[in-house]
Amino acid sequence: MPQIQVNGTTLYYEIHGSGTPIVFIHGHLSSHHMFEPQVEYFSKRAKVIVLDLRGYGNSGKLDVEVGHIMETQCSDLCELLNKLHISQATLVGCSSGSVLAQTFAALHPDRVSALVLVDSYFAGCFGKKNHLLNICEACSWLSYYLPAEFFLRSLRVTYNRWRPVYSILRKELYHKRPTESIKQRMELLRMEMPANLARLPMPVLCVAGSQSEWFVKQMQRAATLFRHVQLATIEDAMYPTHLCQPHAFNRMLLDFLMDQHIYRTREAYGG
Repeated sequence: MPQIQVNGTTLYYEIHGSGTPIVFIHGHLSSHHMFEPQVEYFSKRAKVIVLDLRGYGNSGKLDVEVGHIMETQCSDLCELLNKLHISQATLVGCSSGSVLAQTFAALHPDRVSALVLVDSYFAGCFGKKNHLLNICEACSWLSYYLPAEFFLRSLRVTYNRWRPVYSILRKELYHKRPTESIKQRMELLRMEMPANLARLPMPVLCVAGSQSEWFVKQMQRAATLFRHVQLATIEDAMYPTHLCQPHAFNRMLLDFLMDQHIYRTREAYGG
């Protein structure tokens, strides 16, 4: 397995294809497997990098305090790009992976050629909770320790129309890391988004599935926070949109990168 020492930990990563780099960042309770259809499609057209963030998949432990997790994971990504000799890349983040992508772009705007947020939300968007809701939230974390079999029926019902999605999410359930996942969840609940999003120079594409009303509203909010932003909804899809409708998503992402002159025609359609 390709692993690399960065920032005091070990990161699992894969590189597929060559050309203009695009980095896919997975969300909470998942791993690099969340982008299997994108790896297959874009590796013929670009240099695709997928990784497991610290605390997920085959990467090292989430051995930092809550309050420093997102900052540390951004540092991990920065050092990984340095060691791979990638000066600038397109970042595609799904769900909480898009929170990391936005944070990274705010910290290192010169390293990001474009930002693509899929089924995204904004840190702090859940608002202030009262004491009772905080207790309920903490109790729900106990479910992280339940065996994967406990969730399979509801997962199968939810994604009955999208069997490939069920297959990938089922695999992720069997490789969850409960304690580290709870720490990551605590970080996501407490943090706030960077203040300089409106000043970011790179183009931004926000994508949500039409059947995820909450995510659609979050993406509509995004259109008010960024300077150069496009908003798109993919029909007959829900979280994770890029897996429910991979062909539509891949084509949309490619068209966006072509329109922004990030990929040249030969790079985009070669292979």
